[in-house]
Order: sequence, then structure tokens, then C-alpha cells
Amino acid sequence: MKSKLMAGTATAALSLALCSHAASAATLDDVMQRLDRLEKENSQLKQEVNQLRNKKAPAATPVAVAPTPAPAATAAEFKGNPVLHGAVAATPAPKPPFLSVGGQPIITKAPGGWWVDNTTVTLYGHVDVSGDLFNVSVYDQGTKFGIASNSSYFGIRARHNLAPYGFDGYAFLAQFESQVDVAASPTEKAAFGTRDSFVGIEGPYGTIKAGKADTPYKKATAAFDPFASTVADYNSLVGNTGGDNRAEFDWRMDHAVWYESPIWKGFQFSAMVSPGQNYAPDNSDYSYGDLFNCNGAGVRGSGSNFPNTGGAVPGNIGGNGCTDGSFGNAYSAAATYKNGPLTLIAAAELHEGVNRHADDGLEPGPLTAPVFLADGSQVMTGVFNEWAAKIGGGYQIQDGLGPLQLYAMYEWIRREVPAAFQPFNERSKDDIYVSASQRIGEHWQLSAAYTHAGASPGNPAMLSVNNALLAPAATLQANLFSDAANQYSAGIRYWFTNWASVYLVGTYLTQGMGAHYCLGASGHGYQICSRDQFNDTIGGATLKAVSTGLTLDF
Repeated sequence: MKSKLMAGTATAALSLALCSHAASAATLDDVMQRLDRLEKENSQLKQEVNQLRNKKAPAATPVAVAPTPAPAATAAEFKGNPVLHGAVAATPAPKPPFLSVGGQPIITKAPGGWWVDNTTVTLYGHVDVSGDLFNVSVYDQGTKFGIASNSSYFGIRARHNLAPYGFDGYAFLAQFESQVDVAASPTEKAAFGTRDSFVGIEGPYGTIKAGKADTPYKKATAAFDPFASTVADYNSLVGNTGGDNRAEFDWRMDHAVWYESPIWKGFQFSAMVSPGQNYAPDNSDYSYGDLFNCNGAGVRGSGSNFPNTGGAVPGNIGGNGCTDGSFGNAYSAAATYKNGPLTLIAAAELHEGVNRHADDGLEPGPLTAPVFLADGSQVMTGVFNEWAAKIGGGYQIQDGLGPLQLYAMYEWIRREVPAAFQPFNERSKDDIYVSASQRIGEHWQLSAAYTHAGASPGNPAMLSVNNALLAPAATLQANLFSDAANQYSAGIRYWFTNWASVYLVGTYLTQGMGAHYCLGASGHGYQICSRDQFNDTIGGATLKAVSTGLTLDF
């Protein structure tokens, strides 16, 4: 017995020596693995000693020996849905002991005498900065050059494994993700936690999360667009109604709760609910918990009621100014099937009580008045439900050059208004999108895409004409012309590794005289719209852009 006690003492001494001379170990990972083995051996020796003592003194109170903690489970042992980001390569998983910074393990808190707890902490990010050359075909704009930080972000992700505590197959999750304005002066848009941020619990039957995140509707086709966050992003038309510089149905939903099912034979289902949280029955006020930002609008963006933004009530940054697309309760759901080369998706989303009074001038306030078009008709847009649905699929073909990825989708967007309101309804349309990406060898990728936005039933706008003398006066009644649009995009990307690339893309958008779509409506560092120096919107302009940039994922 003495020899075993001496062996245990020697083991403890060796553990202390390793801790005090970590620099002499090959790597910190090696040290941690040795410590783990020694800790287990020491625990086994203690158990054997206690067993011998109990045999000699059966009447004595047995000495409690803490069980050896079960090793932390790897993320691969769980079937919950991981957080995904469109067009962002996955970062390599951290190695044991599962607490990491930049993929390197570190020692964390040690409850109960453990050297490492069962929490994985990961720092991650995506950087995309581009130089853009563009021309919006507006009389006083010409060709311009810009630098954009496109959907660059930084995040912290934590996963606390509950299996060692008796809850086999369960884990708590948390994430805080923020926009990073690499090339621009940051505002509230780049505040901590502005992007996907949540807390949740993962188990054998799926994952439930609460916070804010991209909707299931948005995620369903995120991989379809090889030009995500560039000037050629498909949200210039897809998920976008009225030509706004935001995509209402390709959105990150605030104050939401959602469910993500496990993947079963390639099939997965997800659903999200976001309560309106609004004082005003017509959803014209800010949501509970939000300050100076309307529901359904980006921070300081169009529809946010921030001063000088589209639809903002003059002189007011307070209540009852959310009249440019603010909605109440929202529901989003998607079903996906991925098996080998085949991908199939179906998704739908509903926004209740969408307030469009900014278009008809009937919002509350002494400075408002009804809006009339040139033909004398009074604009009526009101507060009504809006919904969208889409189906699509993809297939990967292995040809002589490498994998060829094909995608296609069809989208319906509708605003439920009575027949009398249809002449002013620019929110109902059908979209078609197709894309192809050809990998050539290990490094090169060629991509092309086509998007068509169908004409809407009507339009509430008076647009400026593309003329230096006439533009200040709104002289073109938009609902007398088509607002259909077509976008053609192509690009090439060179992958140095799976996490670093350089790209060159170009896009060309043509539209009817009643349309006023923008390039880069979602994800790009700024929107490229057909507006003159006075912020008058020019109808029917042709938008052209070329962009080159660098991306890095970590």
C-alpha cells in the first residue's frame, strides 16, 4: 500500500512540475493531455487506496471519492444544427481540450478541481473589403470609385457540454456577433451584438434559441448566391420589393425565438417567431426594447425613422414614425433537403400589419397630407399583411474541370390589399434566380448568375426623369410604366486556401422606367442607387459595377 501511496505522491509532484515548466513541453496541448492522463491515474490510485482501507475498517464511514470527470464531448457527437453563414467557409474545429482562442487551447476555470471545464469558446470572424468602380447612369453622377467593407463581422461563440453533468446529448449555446466597419466610420450598426446573437439549448431533438438571427427564409437559399455581399448580391432583386435599398424578405429578425431540427437523412426543418412588441396598433411605434429603430429596418437604414432616412417623419425621431415597412408579428419557416449532389428547399415568411403610410402620406402628425399622383388619383397603401414564399434546388456535377454547382429558385412576394389599392401596390411580384459556379482545379472558381424581378400591379411613386433641367421636379408617374428588372452577373475567384480568397465580379442591372432598384441592397458596404445629388430617385436607370476584393475567414 505504501508503494501505491508513494506512486500517487510522485504523480502529484510530476503534475506540479509539468505546470511550472510548461515551456519545456512540446506544446500546450501535449501538456494538457499528459495532465489529463495523470489526473485519471491519480484518481484510480485513490480509489484503490480507499478500497483497501474499507476492507481493514468496515465499520468506518467510507471516504467519498469524486468520480473522474467524463471527457468533454466533441461537437461532432451532437446532431443539432450549427450556425451557418452564407458564402462563408467553415473554420477548422478546435482540438481538445475544447476551450480555444484562435484555435489554440487554453486553461479555463477549474470547478471541482478539474483542470478544464466542458465549455468550448471560439473567436471567429469574416473580413471582406473591396474596391468598387460603378456608374448608375444618372445625369450628374458619372463613374465613381469606392471602398467597401462587405458583411465583415467578428464573433464569440460558446458551447457548454452538459453530458458530464448527467444530461447526455445536451448543451447550452451562446453567441455574440457584430458588424465590423473595416473601411467606414462605425456607428450603432457596428455595436457589439448587432448581428446574429443568441442563447439556446441543444439536444437530441433539435435546438431552441432566443435573440436575433437571419431568418430561416433567408438561410434557405444563402448558398445559392456566389456573389453574396458584393455589388452583384442577388438581394438587389430577390426578397426585395419596391426597389428599396433593403431586402424585406432576406432579413435578420430581432427579438425572436426559433427552432432548428436535427438533420435526419438529409432533411432539416427550422421555424422562427418574432413578436411585434409594439405600443401602436398600426405598428408605427418602436418595439419594446428597441430605441430609435423601427421593426423591419436596419439601424439608421431606410425605414428606421432615423432623421433623413426614407419615410422618416420630419423633425421626429420618436414614436409613430415607423410608417415605411414596419410590421408586427413575423413568422418564418424553411425545409431543406441535402443528400449528396442534390439540394431542395421550400420556405415561407409572413409579416403582419406592414405599415406603408409613408407612401400615401396618411401617417399621424400635423405635417402629413394625402399624396396625389399626376393623374389626380390619391395614393392608398395602408397597413396590410405581406408574405413571401420560394422553392428551389441545386445539383452538383463532377465534370472534367472540377465540381460544377447549379442552383435555381422561384419566389412569390405578395401584399394583401383590396382591389382599389392595387394601382399603388409595388410590393407584389415574382422573382426568378439561377446561378452556376465552376471550380477549376484546387484554386479557381468561375461564377455567373441571372435574376429577373417581375412587374408589380402598381406603384405609389412619382419619379424624377434623367435630365439636369427636369430632375428636381417629380414628373414621371411610376405606375404608368413597367417596374420589371433584370440583373446579369459574372465573376472569378482565386482561393489561396479554404479561408482566404481574392475575387473580381461585375454586374449589369436594367429596369423599366417605373423601377428604381439598387445594387448591394444587402450585405455590401453601401448601396448603389439611381439618385442624383439632391437625393431625387431617377426611374429606369441602368446600373453597372465592377468590384475586386479580398476575403479572410478565421
